[in-house]
Amino acid sequence: MRKATALPHLQSLLGQLGWTLALGLALVGCRGSGPEQGAAPSAAPSQPSAGPQTSVSAPSSAAIAVPAAPPAPNAGPAEATPDAKRYAWLDSEASFPKPTGTLAARFATPPGYVRMPLPPGSFAAWLRDLPIAAEGTPVTTHGGEVVRAADDDYVAAVVAIDVGAQDLQQSADVILRLQAEWLWSRGQKGAISYVSATKLDMPLSRWERGQRLIADGPNVFWAVKTKPSDVDYAEFRRFLDAVFTWANSTSLALRTKPLEDPKQLSPGDFFLHGKPPGHVAVVLDIADKPSGERVALLGQALNPAQSIHVLRPGRATPWFRMRPPLPVVTPHTAEFNWAELRRIEPASAE
Repeated sequence: MRKATALPHLQSLLGQLGWTLALGLALVGCRGSGPEQGAAPSAAPSQPSAGPQTSVSAPSSAAIAVPAAPPAPNAGPAEATPDAKRYAWLDSEASFPKPTGTLAARFATPPGYVRMPLPPGSFAAWLRDLPIAAEGTPVTTHGGEVVRAADDDYVAAVVAIDVGAQDLQQSADVILRLQAEWLWSRGQKGAISYVSATKLDMPLSRWERGQRLIADGPNVFWAVKTKPSDVDYAEFRRFLDAVFTWANSTSLALRTKPLEDPKQLSPGDFFLHGKPPGHVAVVLDIADKPSGERVALLGQALNPAQSIHVLRPGRATPWFRMRPPLPVVTPHTAEFNWAELRRIEPASAE
């Protein structure tokens, strides 16, 4: 009789326990969609940090922190495939990291920023779609030595392009390489021309006529060495290596012009340290806010010849603030002032 009397009471207790357990699970489920356990709730959305977390050469005024977020609408598709017709080295026999996407696809803009409109076919638009190597790719020299680890705080990505087999494609040559590749992709061979440190014009058209650059002590001159022939991509790269041998920061200043109005800043413009040891930081992409605030992605390659890579002002973000007249502070080099901003234009075709 005691069992029969206790059974309803036991069923009631079990029912209450079931409801309590269900309520507890529901609360845990709700908590899982909010802040992490132990995190203090905030009354307002957190604001991006004003600068890198740790840097001996990049003060907080140089960068903004980009919180983790889904790709913005103005970022490209997550696995955008680079086009070998636009980036000819992808079909060459050169050694370079395998591309896994494009610059625009890899780097979404910070919240509130929109990529600036670019003319189709322009150098700026070409740079925005640069092939990018897989995450985890280190910066290496022409000989394969690692100079910046893949998890370096100041390396955002490595461009999937070859360095060359010799110590030739150094810092100031980066802008020459990129612009020459863009012109090649457009079939504008006659506009590919640069200047040596001795002020000698070095057009691809002379190479096509069978002439080669010959050293004479500290000087260089053209001499006929072979028969005229159409220049294929492999020969084009040999021409560029010859250019890199004789070009430097000083000759780059002769071949380019200052960009006096920072408001005209566009991808493809670059900052140039003309004095030794010389250095170039190329603007690869730009994003703006309606308020006029501006950020940019920057690329470089230091000496010895090494991978062209996208810089990061600190672990928090790959985007640099562009706030003239305040200088642009990049890691591992002296800061750039706005008087050092320059633009390279295609040469007049011969």
